[in-house]
Amino acid sequence: MESQQYLKAGCLAVASVVVGFWLGKIQASRTGVASQQSIQSRRKDDEASPHARRKSACSLLEDVQEQQIDPCVLARLVEEGKRELLPKRIILMRHGESEGNVDKNVYRSKGDNLLELTDKGSSQANEAGKKLAKLLGDEKVLVFCSPFQRAFQTLRNVRTHIESNIIRTEIEASVREQEFGNLQGDAFASYRKEQEQVGRFFYRFPTGESSADVYERVAFFWNVLLNLNTEPMQDVVENVLVVTHGLTIRLLLMQLYKWSPDTFETVYNLENCEYYVLEKESRRLQSYQGRLPYGLSPTEGATPRSERRIKAHFKDGSEMEYILSNYLSIPQPRTSHKDVAIRMLAEQHGFHALDVAWIDFFVEKKFAKYR
Repeated sequence: MESQQYLKAGCLAVASVVVGFWLGKIQASRTGVASQQSIQSRRKDDEASPHARRKSACSLLEDVQEQQIDPCVLARLVEEGKRELLPKRIILMRHGESEGNVDKNVYRSKGDNLLELTDKGSSQANEAGKKLAKLLGDEKVLVFCSPFQRAFQTLRNVRTHIESNIIRTEIEASVREQEFGNLQGDAFASYRKEQEQVGRFFYRFPTGESSADVYERVAFFWNVLLNLNTEPMQDVVENVLVVTHGLTIRLLLMQLYKWSPDTFETVYNLENCEYYVLEKESRRLQSYQGRLPYGLSPTEGATPRSERRIKAHFKDGSEMEYILSNYLSIPQPRTSHKDVAIRMLAEQHGFHALDVAWIDFFVEKKFAKYR
C-alpha cells in the first residue's frame, strides 16, 4: 500500500506538466464512455501550444488528485502525455568533411576526437546552415552537439545562419562517435579483418567500443528527448538539432525503428553535412508500441540509403547474386517478406519475378545449418 502511495505521488508530480486532455481518457476508462464534453476539450487541447497544454495540466492537477486515479493507469497516461509534448521536429546532422575522411593515416598520430574539418568541410557546414535557416524560419531550436572537434567546428559554421533561432546549446557525450581505439596504428588493419568475421555491430575494438556499445548509450539520448518538455522552468522546445556522426546517426535510427543488427549493416552513412529530419506524426502517437512517434521526412531531409546482397535462384536451375536497393522499404521482419524482395529485385534488374523459385538473404552462407 505504501509503495502505491509513493508511485502515485511521483506520477502526480510529473502529471503537473503533462497535457490535461488525458483526463478525458481517464474518465472514459472509469465509465466506459467518453462524454461529448471531454471529446470537445481534447480537440481544443490538440490545437493548443505546448505552453498552453502545460499550463492547463498544472491547473487540472487538483482534479486528478480528487478523482483517486489508479496509480498504474496514471503512470501510463503520464508517459502518453510526455509523447504529446515531444518536439515536433528532430534534425540529425552529420559533421562536415574532416581530416580523417581524406587521410586515414592521420589517425596514427592524432586522436579521433581532435580531428578538424577540411576547407571543404567548413564550406559544407556553411551551406548546411543556410538550408537549416530556410527550414526553421522563425522557429526556435535546441542544439545538441557531439564533443568531438569536427562536430564543434561544423556547428560553429551552421550557427552563424541560425543564431537567432537557437534557444540553447548542449554538449552531449552520448552522441559522440564510436570509440575505435586511442590511436589507429599498424594493428588497426587486423582489427578490421576481425570485424568482418564477427560483424560490424558486435565487434569491439581494443581500447574502444563496439557498435552495440554505442547503441546502448544513444538510448540515453532518446530518454533525454522524451523528457525535454516536462521541465517546468525550461523553454518549450519544438525543434531539436543534433550535430553528430554518421555511424551514431545510424544507431540512433536503429534504436528508433528497432532495426536488427543485420538491417543496420545494410544502411549507409549520410554524406558529410547531410541531415535527416524526423517529424512527429499523429498516426504514430495513436499506434505507439514502445517507439517514439517520429517518421523520416522525405521532403525536408535526406532519405536513408540501404542495400543488401541477395542471391536469386531461378526455376531453370540458374542462380545469380544481385544488389537489392532500398532494402529498408521492405516491411519488418524484412527477411520474411521474400515476395516483396523478389518483386523489387525484378523491377531493379529487369527480369520476371515469376521466373524466381526462391531467394537467399544470407549470401555469406551465415546460418546455413538452420534454414
